[in-house]
Amino acid sequence: SQSVGTLQRARTETHKSHTFVATLSPQSVSSIAHKLGIGYEDACKRLISTLRCDGYKYVFCSVEGSEVCHQLSAEELLNSDLQKQGTDTETTKTLKTSVQKPVLASACPGWICYAEKTQGAAVLDHVSRVRSPQSVMGSLVKSAVSKREMIPYSQVYHVTIMPCYDKKLEASRADFLSKEHDCPETDLVLSTAESFDLWGVVEPTEVSVNQCFDSVLTDDSFPFETPSGGGSGGFAERILYHISRSFNCPGQLDITFKQLRNKDLLEAVVKINDTEYRVAKAYGFRNIQNIIQKIKHKKCNYDYIELMACPSGCLNGGGQIKLEDSSELTAITAVYSSASSEKLKPAKTLESEIFLTSYKAVEKTASALSSQW
Repeated sequence: SQSVGTLQRARTETHKSHTFVATLSPQSVSSIAHKLGIGYEDACKRLISTLRCDGYKYVFCSVEGSEVCHQLSAEELLNSDLQKQGTDTETTKTLKTSVQKPVLASACPGWICYAEKTQGAAVLDHVSRVRSPQSVMGSLVKSAVSKREMIPYSQVYHVTIMPCYDKKLEASRADFLSKEHDCPETDLVLSTAESFDLWGVVEPTEVSVNQCFDSVLTDDSFPFETPSGGGSGGFAERILYHISRSFNCPGQLDITFKQLRNKDLLEAVVKINDTEYRVAKAYGFRNIQNIIQKIKHKKCNYDYIELMACPSGCLNGGGQIKLEDSSELTAITAVYSSASSEKLKPAKTLESEIFLTSYKAVEKTASALSSQW
């Protein structure tokens, strides 16, 4: 059960001897910052302080996982081009996977659940094999903490705070259980609203604690930054930056998204190393269904599409603190954007296979659906 009650029992009964760690999403931080009327960095520090005082040994940010996703998604997109050309380069040796174009982002569990339950290979063959930021963090956090603390992997209890209730379903997928250690990579997911209700109004603390995010990949702290490219993680934009870096292109990319039929459907065309890349953002199921129909009729000429189930994307996720009116979403977006950074991380080569997964059609029976989700 992915609930506050389960977490409270874990802390006091079932897992009280474990080392508790947390991963915060920038969307959740932005929602809480708006609720408290404070800035992004201040909200990060208050939340980190609150969690540390509540016994959480490490506090990470899922942006670190996002940057891994962006880098590997860029390599995957390049591989899709190379496979089509029958070419082998250094890129294919780093990440041995490619999918059909247009490549569809796999970070949104609501969209993935819909695709697996209602679409066949014609659509699923386009879905990125790169895990979501939450899942990437799950694959890294317990290993890192167990090594640093010199404790068994299974003695680490990993909690994430996310803007979406479907992240609970994602964490429960059999694919995201550690087969080697026979335990979940992410033990429990709280929505933004649940975490805010659990810890109350996060007040400044007088207790002297480390108010920086821990880094799962380095020994340094992780900055209070959000990825440029929008409140859903910036996949469409960040992937282009990584492709540009892979070709050692000088100067800044000029990425300008233009609105199409509605505010949740955007596209951009960018030339990198004499190749033109067409990317899009499509939020909400109305836009997703239109994209799917174009793919099925082979009329979708994008290279990559950032798909999110929620209208307006992840900052408007169903697990966020309830908004009174639409102007509040604009304010939350401003909080998120205030911490936006175009800097690319990580630059080092990663052992990529652990960050990959696959998606397949689910048989339309009650037992199959319940076992998958």
